[in-house]
Parts: sequence; C-alpha cells; structure tokens
Amino acid sequence: MFYLKISKNICLSIFERKHATDLYLLIDRNREHLSKWLSFPVYTNKIEDTIAFIDKSQKRYIDNNGFWAGIWYKQQLVGAGYLYIDWKAKKTEIGYWLGEEFQGKGCITIATQQLLNYAFKTLKLNKVEINVAKKNLKSLQIPKRLGFVEEGIIRDYEYLQGRYHDRIVHGLLRTEWVNQK
Repeated sequence: MFYLKISKNICLSIFERKHATDLYLLIDRNREHLSKWLSFPVYTNKIEDTIAFIDKSQKRYIDNNGFWAGIWYKQQLVGAGYLYIDWKAKKTEIGYWLGEEFQGKGCITIATQQLLNYAFKTLKLNKVEINVAKKNLKSLQIPKRLGFVEEGIIRDYEYLQGRYHDRIVHGLLRTEWVNQK
C-alpha cells in the first residue's frame, strides 16, 4: 500500500477500512466548512459512506488508476489528497481538503509537494493539474506557492450551497517542475 513519511509530524497513506470512522468524524465535524467548496460532505452521512469511498479508492489503487490518501499530522487524520491517473495523456489531478482546525500548519503544501514528486519521479507523468474554486482564496495559494501556471477558468463548474462556482485550472509540466529544483 502507498505510505509516505513526509516529515516528523506529517505522512500520507492510502485509506484503509480501519480509517473509516476517523474519516467520517473528520468530515462530519467539518461538514459546513467543507461544503462551501466540495460536494462530497452532502453525500457522506454515515460511516458506511466512508467505507464505500475507501473501497472505491482501494480498487482504484489496485487497478493502477490513482488513489485517495489520508493526510496525518501527529498521527491524527487531518485531511485528504487525491491522485487519479490518466495514463494515455500521462497526467493527473491533485485535489485536497483539510479540516478547518488543522489549517495553517503547512500540511497541504507539503503533502501536495510530495504528491508532485511522486507523480513526476515515480509515475513519470508529464503534467499535474489542480482545479480550485475561484473564490476559495486559501486553497488558491497552494498551486501558486508550488509554481503552477493558471491555465483558465471553467465557468459555473459546480453548483453548491445554492450557487454556481467557477473553477480555476492550474497546471504544472514535468519540465517546469524540473526547472524549479
């Protein structure tokens, strides 16, 4: 299984069924916070929903098509990062979310950096994308901080909380990533 120790306090690990309760409780505690920008909290109403999600992620991992990884800070689940793989186009998209109480600790930036390293070094992909709601100002800082290029806006991408949200598409090519080093 995928496991990556990032620092003394932070690690990434693919979700397993044993994480279902912790994952559900983190989502439930942050339902209002997460629902501003993401649709899944509306559909995560019981632990069985997180078990189904974990099973889907494990299948994706087994099929070599990506995975969802939990982000742990001081051995506590604090959020998640996503990696799907489009092998034909040699690209992936990273998505992330974090419990509100864990913001400001650098978890998302460092986890995303490690997922970039994994995508480019291990998987030998050519491109990584991050799509962020246009008004999610905190989340927009991550691709900017990591050297992504803003590629465009998808208008009315998602309907959440009674309104449409535009998404900004950011991309980073392998050559750009190598030149950052």
